[in-house]
Amino acid sequence: MRLITTGLLATGLLALAGPALAETTTAPVRKTLEQVATELSAKGYVIREIEMDDGHFEAKVIDAKNVTSEARIDSYTGEILRLERED
Repeated sequence: MRLITTGLLATGLLALAGPALAETTTAPVRKTLEQVATELSAKGYVIREIEMDDGHFEAKVIDAKNVTSEARIDSYTGEILRLERED
């Protein structure tokens, strides 16, 4: 009986320790509008408008060649996902 009790106790302790031993991951953090605007400016874009839409940033930008485009930007990485020239 003592062997069974000890085994159950050990199993219970391992079950509780499992989550503690698991690798903890944090949820990705979205960039702020200001961070995205700063990054776009650093890439040489002049920003005319910027807003959050459907989980992505959308911005009207003008590049160094004076071409106006609409950019869709990943809200987590700041990567430009799409750049469409406006006529």
